Amino acid sequence: ANQIAGVRFSIPAQTKRSGKEARESVLRQMLSLIKKHPGIRPSELSRLLKREHSAGLRNALIRRRFVWKKKVGVAVHYYSKNY
Repeated sequence: ANQIAGVRFSIPAQTKRSGKEARESVLRQMLSLIKKHPGIRPSELSRLLKREHSAGLRNALIRRRFVWKKKVGVAVHYYSKNY
């Protein structure tokens, strides 16, 4: 069983996901948003994904060559590579 703030609860087996599965799911969501909104800024991505920080996830997509970033002045914009 899991516990948060002293309250115990259980998660049904079918809804449990490993950390890697959860991360991959968020990466897919992020890639989908970048494809739908070419030139999206990091703050917009974080807001749409309801996350405080998304730099690690964005960098993972760049390392995997799904996404590239373009700096215009001080602003950074993200684009998909259209695979």
